[in-house]
Amino acid sequence: MTDTPVPAAFLDIHVLQTIPLSGLNLDGDGCPKSVVLGGATRARISGQAKKRPVRLHIEEALPDQASARTRRLVHEVRDLLVRDEGWGEELATFTALDVFAAATGGRMSLGSSADDIQAKDRLATAALIYTPATTAHRMAATAAGRRHDYEIAFKEAESGTAKPRSGRGAKKDKEQETAITVTDPADVHGLLADANAAIALLGRTLMEIDGAERDACVQVASAFTTHEAQIEIDFFVAVDDYAAKTQGVPSVGLIGDQRLVAGTFYMFSTIALRNFTDAVDNDLLLARAVCRAYIDGFIHTVPKTGQTASAAWTLPDLVHLAVRTDRPVNLSTAFDKPVTGRQGHADPSITRLSDYAKTIQRLTAGRGLLHSVHAYTGTTKLPGLGTRVDTFDQTVESALDAAFGTTP
Repeated sequence: MTDTPVPAAFLDIHVLQTIPLSGLNLDGDGCPKSVVLGGATRARISGQAKKRPVRLHIEEALPDQASARTRRLVHEVRDLLVRDEGWGEELATFTALDVFAAATGGRMSLGSSADDIQAKDRLATAALIYTPATTAHRMAATAAGRRHDYEIAFKEAESGTAKPRSGRGAKKDKEQETAITVTDPADVHGLLADANAAIALLGRTLMEIDGAERDACVQVASAFTTHEAQIEIDFFVAVDDYAAKTQGVPSVGLIGDQRLVAGTFYMFSTIALRNFTDAVDNDLLLARAVCRAYIDGFIHTVPKTGQTASAAWTLPDLVHLAVRTDRPVNLSTAFDKPVTGRQGHADPSITRLSDYAKTIQRLTAGRGLLHSVHAYTGTTKLPGLGTRVDTFDQTVESALDAAFGTTP
């Protein structure tokens, strides 16, 4: 660790990627998301749709950064007690509710409503909890150490001599207004406020738990096509195999349609490097490893929605990384005027981005730009996008070297 601030304040990630006909990000009506920009309708992929596969990529690359984003934390604690400790399900449920109440001070409500996205479930938390994957194990281990106490409390609750001290019905200390639980709250205090480096990077909203809020150190823009996009209606028929073998019976089993779109997308994200290094207590090796995994995920992942019918697993046409000392610079304005032409959109989009970046550098006299690097499908250096390297991995390492001021 070091207390010396990193040289860079932000690391900007710019990607141009051509995606074939697919429905990777749909709206509530089942249509590809879109936006009108520069007088033309563009296909759009929301930042949230991109962020989840990147998060999963980080966890795959760095297993110690595994986390869970869930409303089923109580279920997981219960299942761990049943599976790993051999508890009965009713005792395990009673205990999981109690230890959760101890961890939250009884301030997080349980039980999804009938009209909720999930089926009505008295164990589900009202809000999504984003927490390290170890949290459920730690809660279960704490409860397992007090099995005898829980057996007594459960029998009392069953016999009616005491009420279950958990969930929304947890008893409250009238003076302290906190849930009275079998587990000492001090034993699980802060568990839900804990955050690993991946959570520190991606951010977390959890207002019910003191100290759990984490401001995100990354920002992800909605991706959009650099050109006008046309939504296509794909009509399909599914054949009933047995009907097809039967004379006189229509072989059509299902008729339907889906909306799809194709195009070259501009994608942008930025990492607030100094904020992130502060969030991980200036552990620069850890910060660099997580940043590497994030950038690699941003480059190599594609939303999984609709992939069964499209297999749209493409890679970027261009990756450009810019290391800055002042503020992020989103280059989407390069495509305010839609790219046109009949020779494809990727190449003219690359040229447009390069020219616009060069213009921005001229207008700002290069202020704040510490380093820039790019790799793309071509072989000549692009003006405005810094050093050209051969591989995406080289762009990442080059940018990280500049951002952190050292090589690992």
